[in-house]
Amino acid sequence: MPIPVNPALAALFFLVLTAPAGAQWSDNPLQNTTVVARPGDQVLPKSAVTSDGGRWVAWFDNASGNYDVYAQRFDSKGHALFATGGLLVSGNTQSSSLVNWDLIVDSSDNAVLAFTDTRNGGDLDVYAYRISSAGNFLWGANGVTVSVNADFEADPMITETSSGDFVVVWPNYGPTPAIRMQRISSAGVAQLAVDGVVIASEPGVSPAFARVVAGNNGEVVVSWVRDLSFFTSIKHLRAQAFQPSGAPAWPLPVEVFNPYNLPIAYSPQMLSDGAGGAVMCWHASNPTRGGLFDAFVQHLDASGLELLPHNGTLLSTAAGMSHIDPTAAFNAATGAIVVFWSEKNSGQSLSGWYAQQVDSFGAVSWGANGKQILPVDSATKFLSQVAAVGDGAVGILGWSPTGTYGQDEIISTRLNAAGAEVWGGTRDLCSLPTNQSTRMTSSVSADEEVVVFWEDSRNGSDDIFGQNIHADGTLGADYLAVDVASLSLAAGGTATLSLDAGSAFAGKAYWVLGSNTGTAPGLNGHGVHLDLNNGRYFQLTFSNPTHSLLNGFRGTLDANGRATAAVLVPAGFNPGLAGSQINHAFVTVEAGGVVSLVSESVSFALIP
Repeated sequence: MPIPVNPALAALFFLVLTAPAGAQWSDNPLQNTTVVARPGDQVLPKSAVTSDGGRWVAWFDNASGNYDVYAQRFDSKGHALFATGGLLVSGNTQSSSLVNWDLIVDSSDNAVLAFTDTRNGGDLDVYAYRISSAGNFLWGANGVTVSVNADFEADPMITETSSGDFVVVWPNYGPTPAIRMQRISSAGVAQLAVDGVVIASEPGVSPAFARVVAGNNGEVVVSWVRDLSFFTSIKHLRAQAFQPSGAPAWPLPVEVFNPYNLPIAYSPQMLSDGAGGAVMCWHASNPTRGGLFDAFVQHLDASGLELLPHNGTLLSTAAGMSHIDPTAAFNAATGAIVVFWSEKNSGQSLSGWYAQQVDSFGAVSWGANGKQILPVDSATKFLSQVAAVGDGAVGILGWSPTGTYGQDEIISTRLNAAGAEVWGGTRDLCSLPTNQSTRMTSSVSADEEVVVFWEDSRNGSDDIFGQNIHADGTLGADYLAVDVASLSLAAGGTATLSLDAGSAFAGKAYWVLGSNTGTAPGLNGHGVHLDLNNGRYFQLTFSNPTHSLLNGFRGTLDANGRATAAVLVPAGFNPGLAGSQINHAFVTVEAGGVVSLVSESVSFALIP
């Protein structure tokens, strides 16, 4: 039944709903989403993805004058779930010289952190915390003591095993340097000896840079660099699997790379292949090329078998160039490894951004020299972040386009399996020049959205900011989707609207509204902008959301902040509407009619 247009109804909408939406993932690379911004430096962020597409991020925070550990949890749309500034994890005494540390999200979406501090003396000791989605400290207010002694201990790494325990590995630089390992039950009880068990040690050497991923049957795979004692030390890359008892699972460690040495202060990458094995990535100075750096990858299966050629697949054979800081992503669907690295001239004064794909047999896919993303020039390129997306990967780069110190920006590109840039080039994630964009951390969710966090000095001291990018290259939160591009008036059908406000809006009331008169200029009032024009369909959805053609246009979001609504078009419905574009958006409404979120609009067409 036609509805006469009543302009007062649109005005009434804004009299009832009067508050602007809150923070979310930004759609503007000049703004980004603030994780924490306060006096003192906030540094060394780590992040990991939750099963619902949200993120945990944690960092060291010097606002108190001590480097405290803080954490924040975001829902899938970039809404912070803890108080502004994050949750204080540890205010224990910390060294002003920070070392590497680790954060994972476990199978129950808890954050698990492993880091060092000086709460028990001037040397660094290792501690682990497990924090629930609600912010509860599951292993106690002071976490689990992993190792406490008079030795210097650094760079703890942690993983969850297939049996639900957690394993921490770290180097111990005591009288007898070693890589140590501790196993912690889900309840937070250490399973091995006090201070862990030694898993790698040789007389006169200092093993370093241990990394750990889950193997099969409760085992873990650990990699490390053999000796960090001197520039001339034998710095080969090794790996071994370990049983729950700490005993080796493979007959001997795998010599992943041993023809020449890795750099003295360089940490190779290792990541899980999801099947009990591991993918490793590294660079090393090649004496046969005058000390220029080569870059490699290797894939070990759960039994320790090298699936690629011994000493790895060489990513580039470009003469006269160094291939530095490779970072890899493993595509479980294709078995391919995609790697991004910094391509540098012999003096390392010029740099480019390159990528390579290695197939499951060890063959390179994008030419002997890899694919150029950015040319070798005076624009400084830093460490990459990489995530498997689709049949290829998304690469993220911190760089200074002008080559000027302290003027870093962040860009991204997506490559498919053929090496083509899916977005037609790079996209800006942070185009406001800052510094410290080399200290980035990123993760990818099941719906192939990548989120990156980094240190950022736009406010003076270092703060933490974040930015998402979708698989289609767009930024910002996507709250609403429609499952059809068009509906036939003759045949009829249903257009289903999928609402996803994020878990921060669980249990909130929602209201779907529509327009058949476009989205611009939209409706504005009291700080709220809605991408819908006033018209008959807007007034139908506003005044009669239970109309027979509408389903679920008002209701309550579920525990994940989601709901569905539908538009029903009967067969043979009004042919005069052919060619119309139907737009929808939704708002969430608090007590008293206050808007807490306004979605973007989506549309479908009515065709004959």
